[in-house]
Amino acid sequence: MPDAQPTAGTRTVQRLLTLLEVSGSLTRAELAELAGLPPTTVAGAVAELLREGLLTEFETAPRPGQAGRPPRDVALVAPPRVIALVSVRHGALRISLASVGGDPLSDRSEVVPTGDADPGAMLEPAPTLLLACLRDSGVSRERLAAVVLSVPHPRPGSGPSAPLGERMGVPMLVENDANLGALGEAVFGVGRGLDSFVYVMLGKGIGAGLVLGGRLHRGASGFAGELAHVQVREQEDGPLCFCGGRGCLARVTGPSVREFVERAYAQRLSVSEVFSLAAARDPGVRRLFADLGRTVGRPLADLCTMLDPAAVVLDGSLGAAGEPVMAGIREAIDRHAAPAVADSVRVLAGELGDRAELLGAVALVRQRALDAP
Repeated sequence: MPDAQPTAGTRTVQRLLTLLEVSGSLTRAELAELAGLPPTTVAGAVAELLREGLLTEFETAPRPGQAGRPPRDVALVAPPRVIALVSVRHGALRISLASVGGDPLSDRSEVVPTGDADPGAMLEPAPTLLLACLRDSGVSRERLAAVVLSVPHPRPGSGPSAPLGERMGVPMLVENDANLGALGEAVFGVGRGLDSFVYVMLGKGIGAGLVLGGRLHRGASGFAGELAHVQVREQEDGPLCFCGGRGCLARVTGPSVREFVERAYAQRLSVSEVFSLAAARDPGVRRLFADLGRTVGRPLADLCTMLDPAAVVLDGSLGAAGEPVMAGIREAIDRHAAPAVADSVRVLAGELGDRAELLGAVALVRQRALDAP
């Protein structure tokens, strides 16, 4: 919401303010349609917000095909709020900032202790980094709407994230990284217009986000989409996975793309070096990525048969490595999924790349605001 709060703190008012933050400006009729509310209800709420000085009204050019005098648009007086994404990967704490409208603003990172380090210690620099991001963007602290913590496992309880939210004085949300990627692609990327798809994250580990009926599906226990823990090999006495199972996909592929590719190389490679080799069409790396696609594609084929999604969307941050991975996934689906499903499901590259999680955080906060009672 804007910095000032309306006197009528109703769901209708909050919903209209959020829609205007997202859209920039709208007519009353457009607001009513997007909010799913009667035009008279919207007109009354807009009139109150205009009196309180939270909205401004102005004339615009006629819309295409519009006859007669154009209706007047309304817009927020205050700038839109901003949302922060917090994540810890590859030994670095990263803070990214975006507006509620989905415009990336700033980004900062800092090396933090990992391994057996206390999770709270890894997040300790977050408030300082976040304030620096706000300064970089010229945004006041009061415009911060929420902080979203991205985690590479099913969503835990508040845990170490709760003090972070309290220190910043804003809501703190925790969400799985693949779920955020799926939300980002659904609202801002290749998933727009798709009623259902499976988002596959491989660049930062193995995971999947499920969008069903146009909404993120987390499952009864929050474990939906944990592709890394689908059993792909019968190993009754094999090594245990950290999830408690045996023969999990994560035990076959390794914890990350880098570790998977290093099996073909004597030296230790960075993530950027792995992707550079893929871009240079290194035959060994491309074959490994195709193998990875087939390995991941096998359980995906069964999932597609069960859910019949419109598409499988591959994490766009893979860059040039995505081509052989997609080919491997396509091959596995064609071979193992039900023929009718294999014929209909598309395998698509994500459009957002490294911005998928940040924009997913924006989509998450926006949806919570619109769904609020």
